[in-house]
Amino acid sequence: MFKFALVIKVIFGLFTTSLPAPEIWAEPIPYFLDKQMGNYIAPHSERGHGHRGLDVLVGDEGIRAPQAGFVSFNDLVVDRRVVTIRSGDYRISFEPVCSDLVTGQPIEQGELVGYLCEGEAGYKEHCEGCMHLSVRVQRGYLNPLLFFGQLMPSKIVS
Repeated sequence: MFKFALVIKVIFGLFTTSLPAPEIWAEPIPYFLDKQMGNYIAPHSERGHGHRGLDVLVGDEGIRAPQAGFVSFNDLVVDRRVVTIRSGDYRISFEPVCSDLVTGQPIEQGELVGYLCEGEAGYKEHCEGCMHLSVRVQRGYLNPLLFFGQLMPSKIVS
C-alpha cells in the first residue's frame, strides 16, 4: 500500500510542480520591447493561419544574437533573406536580415547577426521597417516574449 501511495504522490507531483521560467535572453536591438509592432498569434493547427513571431521596428542599428549558438541557416527563403541561430533546442530566426555569417559558424550572445534589408523582387512587407523574429523548437513555434521576460509559463493550480 505504501508503494502505491508513493507512486500516486510522484505522479501527482509531476502535474502540480511548475517548471522554472526559461533563461532571459539579451535583446537583439536596443529597447527591443518598446519597438514591438506585431504580436505572436498561435495557429489553431500545425499548418493553420497565425503570426508565429514578433515584428520589431528596426532602424540602422545592427541586429544582435540574443543567445549563443551557431548559425544554422543564412539564405534566401522565397523572397527574403533569413538568418537562423540554433541555441540548444531553440531556433531563433530573423527576417528580412542580410548577414555575412556562414552556416555552421559559432556565434556569441550579443554578437552582430546582420542588418535589416529589403526583400527580393515581389516581396511584400507586412510592416514597414520591421524585422520578424521567431523562436521554434522541434514541436513548433513559441512566443518569443517568453524568452525576453514578458510571459511566464502556465501553471496548474488546484
